[in-house]
Amino acid sequence: MAFTLIQTFFLVLLLFSFYGCLKSIMVYKQKREFKYLVILAFFIIILPHLWMKAYNIRIEEFLVTFQFVITLVPLAMFLFYDHWERKRLAEQKDKIRIKTFFERYVNPKVINELLQEKKLELKGKRQKVTVFFMDIRGFTKLSEKMSAEKVVSILNQYFDIATSILFKHDGTVDKFVGDAVMALFNAPTNVKEHELKAIKAALEIQKAVREWGKIQVGIGISTGDAVVGNIGSRHMMDYTAIGDTVNTASRFEGQTKAGEIVVGKAIYEKVKGQFPTKNKEKLTLKGKKKPIEIYRYRTKTERYLKKTK
Repeated sequence: MAFTLIQTFFLVLLLFSFYGCLKSIMVYKQKREFKYLVILAFFIIILPHLWMKAYNIRIEEFLVTFQFVITLVPLAMFLFYDHWERKRLAEQKDKIRIKTFFERYVNPKVINELLQEKKLELKGKRQKVTVFFMDIRGFTKLSEKMSAEKVVSILNQYFDIATSILFKHDGTVDKFVGDAVMALFNAPTNVKEHELKAIKAALEIQKAVREWGKIQVGIGISTGDAVVGNIGSRHMMDYTAIGDTVNTASRFEGQTKAGEIVVGKAIYEKVKGQFPTKNKEKLTLKGKKKPIEIYRYRTKTERYLKKTK
């Protein structure tokens, strides 16, 4: 049946409405502005009317009867798509945020593991971690004899050595404070044998620093429960750990001499037989009422690294 002039006019309007629907979807997908959703709803609502005017044949009664359903179905489909798209974009945004936040602290392999985890808890949780503290021995006096440029150059090289080795052993660099380094093992992702990996990283760093020959460091390592997560203000936030385990690792580091690694009994029990200790002592650390056992490792222990790989 040939189209009348009026039917042709409504057919053109129908095609324009289809174009309007598609255009509104495309623009809304990019800008996520509500006005484009309103425009789309308008086009969807008038489409059945234009269809009836353009194709005024037998299906007119069907369209009139089910006009309400015909109008709502495509709108519902779009709203479902919009919900799914918003969810997808939110997940993508979270992944970008996680990658941006952690790429300074962990190696790329750990970042990929973080992105694959569906439930990554960054708000805070209590878990077992191994905490690593390292400090340059006598750096204050040493830096007084150097130019500012030389101090910065040495620190940057030192941090680069430490970070590379910590990443190699699945450690997470928590922060640099002056010439000190704090690192975590078993956070934010689970790390098998994290106590052993922390010791290996410490021994390897001591070896690398000694071969470099410009500084000497002391390292303290403790393992136990701590609260880990994003901690800070709305202006500045860090992924870190807090608790007695962190304080103990810091105290251990304070007990070290140049080239030493000091650990507690929990670490020693995990790695004993693999690395010989210099000696065992009992010390009363600041904040502790009772003396605790500590074990000292010297850099000569590094020759046992190959045997434990």
